[in-house]
Amino acid sequence: MNDNKFLNQIGDLIDKKLDKKLDPIKADLKGVKKQLDTVEMKVELVNKRVGKAQQELQQSIKQSQEDTIDTLSALIHTGYNLHEKRIKTIEDHLQITNPQQ
Repeated sequence: MNDNKFLNQIGDLIDKKLDKKLDPIKADLKGVKKQLDTVEMKVELVNKRVGKAQQELQQSIKQSQEDTIDTLSALIHTGYNLHEKRIKTIEDHLQITNPQQ
């Protein structure tokens, strides 16, 4: 019985010494965990901002494409109208009747 009691006392002493040695490490780990949590929050925030920027960029590209199509369409329409006007002027000048009319 005394051997068991003695072994238990030795075990308790070892546990106390280990706890003393581990306390600074545990404190350091708490600091590291806090920093890791902060970094995770910042990464999450950056990811949200990047996602929002991507959406805004896609919307800008879409709007730019629509504006380009509208501008090109107007340019083609204007060119066609000017071409028709030139043909009409030439026809009037040469006194040619348009068979399509």
